[in-house]
Amino acid sequence: MKNRWLIAAAGALAFLIVFPLLGQADRALAQAGGSATRYAEDLNRDGQVNYRDVVTLMNLCRQEVADSRADFNGDGRLGLLDALALVLRIARGDLHPVAPVLSDKWTVIGPGGGGAMFIPTVDPFDPAHALLRCDMTGAYVTFDDGASWKMFNLRTVVIDFEFDPSNRGVVYAANTALWRSEDGGKGWSLVWPAPADITLERMVGDHAEQSFLTTSGLPDAELDKVRVDPADGDHLLVGLGQWWNGPAKVMFSHDRGASWRTLAEVPGQQVLAIFPGSWWDKPEEALIVTDLACIRANEATGDTVSVSLPDLPVIDADGGKAPDGAAALYLLTTLRKSGQSFAGGMYRSLDAGASWTQIDSSLTNTSETPTYNTLGVCQEHPEVVYLSCTSFPTNRIGIFKTTDSGTSWKWSFCEDWSSYVTKNMTDAWLTREYGHGYEGAPWGLGVCPRDPNTCYGSSGRTFRTRDGGTTWQTVYSNDMGNNAWSSRGLDVTTCYGVHFDPFDSLHVFITYTDIGLFQSHDGGKSWVHATTGVDRDVINTCYWLDFDPDTPNLVWGVWSNWHDLPRMKMFNDNWPQARGVPMYSTDGGAVWHPSNYGAPGDAPYTHVLIDPKSPKDSRTLYLCAFGKGVYKSVDGGKRWASYSEGLGENRSAWRLVRAADSTLYLVVVRNGAERNVIPGALYRSTDGARSWHSLPLPEGVSGPNDLALDPTDNRIMYLSCWPWTDRSVYPSVERNGGLYRSLDGGATWVRVFNENAHVYAAVVDPDSPATVIINTFDSAAFRSDDRGESWRRIEGYDFKWGHRPILDPHHPGMLYLTTFGGSVFYGPAEGSSAADEGLLDWSSLWRWGR
Repeated sequence: MKNRWLIAAAGALAFLIVFPLLGQADRALAQAGGSATRYAEDLNRDGQVNYRDVVTLMNLCRQEVADSRADFNGDGRLGLLDALALVLRIARGDLHPVAPVLSDKWTVIGPGGGGAMFIPTVDPFDPAHALLRCDMTGAYVTFDDGASWKMFNLRTVVIDFEFDPSNRGVVYAANTALWRSEDGGKGWSLVWPAPADITLERMVGDHAEQSFLTTSGLPDAELDKVRVDPADGDHLLVGLGQWWNGPAKVMFSHDRGASWRTLAEVPGQQVLAIFPGSWWDKPEEALIVTDLACIRANEATGDTVSVSLPDLPVIDADGGKAPDGAAALYLLTTLRKSGQSFAGGMYRSLDAGASWTQIDSSLTNTSETPTYNTLGVCQEHPEVVYLSCTSFPTNRIGIFKTTDSGTSWKWSFCEDWSSYVTKNMTDAWLTREYGHGYEGAPWGLGVCPRDPNTCYGSSGRTFRTRDGGTTWQTVYSNDMGNNAWSSRGLDVTTCYGVHFDPFDSLHVFITYTDIGLFQSHDGGKSWVHATTGVDRDVINTCYWLDFDPDTPNLVWGVWSNWHDLPRMKMFNDNWPQARGVPMYSTDGGAVWHPSNYGAPGDAPYTHVLIDPKSPKDSRTLYLCAFGKGVYKSVDGGKRWASYSEGLGENRSAWRLVRAADSTLYLVVVRNGAERNVIPGALYRSTDGARSWHSLPLPEGVSGPNDLALDPTDNRIMYLSCWPWTDRSVYPSVERNGGLYRSLDGGATWVRVFNENAHVYAAVVDPDSPATVIINTFDSAAFRSDDRGESWRRIEGYDFKWGHRPILDPHHPGMLYLTTFGGSVFYGPAEGSSAADEGLLDWSSLWRWGR
């Protein structure tokens, strides 16, 4: 307390001494037009630099607020010397303009991590080089031991990676196609189907599921496993999991994928492992393991032999061969109690599957039943195995390791719900914010084939060891200090908006699914979790924010336990459990308070809108209560009431848009199962939501998703639409999606973008209203500079599931693109022809035609 008063007193004395000079500097700044330039010294963010900024800094000192923006003397602390430094800067006119952050590159911003990551795969030639993928279509590569990651997008989720163990830099990826990179994952070429074989790329369904049509008809299923023969890099085997049409099968090639033959069909839905016969000196053979069976197949004769497995179904399988030893194969099945002993669990074979030995005696040293979900084997040191444990009494999760082929197992990493039991993990924000055990045990384990000391684990976080499990480090986020974080490039988060504090251009928010809300105080360089005060029942998702335009630090947000709206998968049997809470903050998002009197608790809230013309001390606010309609408050959120008169049966209120004349528009999205769709709707109100009147949707449209108005002429409107799937034709097609334009306030519509496109949202450039930008679920965002008459793809951005385009209000020419699973992309609104998207032989004609 004494220090606070000393700081305040000394600052006041210094302030009085130089007050006349401050006035002169203020006048000089105004004459120079300084308010048009952003200065670092503009601490209160009012567009000017003067004595008010000194007062702001003194208040920060008195409150002992840690704010790196006010460290004017550069000593890493906030105190009296900073106040004096600011006074002298203003007196001398020594001001520092903040340069626009313009770039011709695309970056991903956010705290990093946040969602499920799988199949970490390590380069046998370089343990610092690894790949992994998420469940939200993105894939990632690191060349610097996890210090940074580059996202790449191969049109849909990657199911498997495989390095060629005999050719450095060669790596394969399998999904709806087989891809090959010759440079470790920077650039990718299609192997199968060959580009010349492709006639069409399809993206069908509510999630725009991707597939190819080919002249040959192959591949006719998703590729879920790829194996490169360690004795011959030209010899490839791939597993095709036929989830919807009979058994799985394996194909093989002896010319690096130029031609293919069927090796065998195998009972089961998914190919879990392909063990090459070269491991036991029979290069024409392969041992194939699925969830339900194992067969030995011979390429030369076509013969197949069923191999007995010790237990079914198989959860995971892996193996390897030491350069001077026998191959060791491992199986993992469900561990369960059988009388006084255990059945299932871990098994090992040293004779190519002819016999199996149970090897989990030290994994079952408990009266309760542990659970395990995946394993990773060092291919050239197969005596080393890492095993992920999802539950071990009492309430422990982590990784077991063996160095003697499973004879004995020890914890390599272990945590319970309160601590790291093994005390050998360097964590990041997910654990610190949500507590131990939140991310769960690894869903993927990847061991370097030649270095058993290098292993990656992936779950909601990704972490790795380089010393055999003595220590583990998370590699998804950078600790920036003061509970702030920045991404290393591993981002697996769904976000809805980027929101800008009208009083502070460096204060930015991202509204997220699963991780709620993050804010940045330095223009997006680092991010702080902003969920303090939010009810744990609804902390999962923050759908939207709106700032009071006249009251600093007053912001409204809508929160819900129900994520991923408006995707139709969310209308499931658990829908009655959906709920939400509108909330507000008076300190710029540091602490949140509920404002739900009169608002239904059994509805997710997806949008909040402030009427800026309403009285400052008694704001009018509007809410989209998903499934209930529209709610309104006329007393600053103290009480809410339903304002849904005129709305139809479907009340999936999603977005509100306010025109310059105070007319309100409401977008209602469709809901229900895909084969029993309740169409969406578009409404208008001219009386403050007291009554709503439907506007005609474009003919055939049932899935409106967003509405954007031309700010210079609100009669010009753009309606973003989700297509519906017409399954009456084969192959099925998407109809009545895309983007529609109205020139008469919604009375009539003209489609201006492809009807098979899943257009999530559009934005109109207020500085150039002929410019319209859209983002899609179809691996692309587009730009038109003639109100939709012609379009060009925004190069450099190719994330599969795109959400909302948002123009940067502080840096003209820069664009934010929110995504369903890839956080926020930030880059040039014109696109970047120099950007490296990583697809070397790709043709956009397959998807978009000419």
